[in-house]
Amino acid sequence: MHCCPEHIFNLQRQLRQAKLAIAARLTDYLVIDCAFADEYDQNELYYERLQLKIHSCFTSLYRYHSPSFVVLCNVYANEKAKSLRNSPYCHTTSLSYMDLFPREQLVYLSPDSPNVMSEYEHNVIYILGGIFQKTKTEQLTLEKAQSEQIRHQSLPLQRYLKLSSNASSVLSLNQVYNILMTLKHTNNNWYEALKCIPERCRSR
Repeated sequence: MHCCPEHIFNLQRQLRQAKLAIAARLTDYLVIDCAFADEYDQNELYYERLQLKIHSCFTSLYRYHSPSFVVLCNVYANEKAKSLRNSPYCHTTSLSYMDLFPREQLVYLSPDSPNVMSEYEHNVIYILGGIFQKTKTEQLTLEKAQSEQIRHQSLPLQRYLKLSSNASSVLSLNQVYNILMTLKHTNNNWYEALKCIPERCRSR
C-alpha cells in the first residue's frame, strides 16, 4: 500500500510538531528576535520573508532527537505579522525575551561579538537575530545585546573553518539553528556542526 504525498507531508509535520511540543514542555527554548522590521526599506515584506527563513529551520528536525522549541519575540501585533503568528512550529509573542526569561539565562548570538563561543550550554536560552540580509545599521545585534546587558557570543568560524573569499561570516537563521542543534546532540562536536555551512562557502 502506497501513501500519497499529502499524507506523508502531514505525517512529517505531525512528527515535527510532536518533537517541538516535548521541547516546550521541558522548557528547552531558543529565541528568534523579530524586532528588525524597521531596518528594511520594504518592512511590509519583513515578516513574510522572515517566515520563510524560520520555517527552513524545521526542514531538518528529523536529524535531532530533541530539537529546541522556538519562541518568536518582539513580533508586532498587527496584520503584517499574521503569517508568523499562524506558524504551527513556533510560539509568537509581542513581548520581549527580557519579559519572558531571566537575563542571566540569555545569550545573544552575534557575528560581531568578540566573545567566541566554546561550547553549547544546555542551561542557556540562545537568541538569534531575525535578520536575513544586510541591514541599515552595522553591528545591530551586538549593540542590542550590549544595550540590554545580555551576554553575547559569536560562533568560532575562524577557529574551525577557512571561509572562501566570497563567503560571509554572517550565517542564515537555519544554518545557525542547525549548528546549535548539532552541537547539542553531538556533545559539542564543532567539526560536525559546521558542516551545516555549505561546502561552496568553505575553502577547506
